Amino acid sequence: MKDIFPEEDIFLFNNVLDFIQNNYDKNYYPINVLRQAAGCESDSDLLKLVRYFCGAHSKLFNITYCYYDFDGEEIPISAECYYNALISDISPISLLSGREIDDFDVNNISFYCILNVK
Repeated sequence: MKDIFPEEDIFLFNNVLDFIQNNYDKNYYPINVLRQAAGCESDSDLLKLVRYFCGAHSKLFNITYCYYDFDGEEIPISAECYYNALISDISPISLLSGREIDDFDVNNISFYCILNVK
């Protein structure tokens, strides 16, 4: 693993694994819990961590990208819409309705992970 990832990344990955082991009853990991588990503060480190644990390398987590409307209702969106919204301020498309989200506010975009173990 040291040949592929920098030592700092491995440290974050190990922090998450330790957190999971010490909190075996937890399966819902929103952004704030992922930050706490990893001990990271930067968005880029958090996204790197999520890509590793949700991607082809691991599949430890299942990720849900979402938008929270003004009533706090969760609207699922695709990963592509999530990144386009963050990077280009493009209103995401709801996976439920297939329509663009009205009154889009980039501050209401988020994701969470669910532990993928049985």
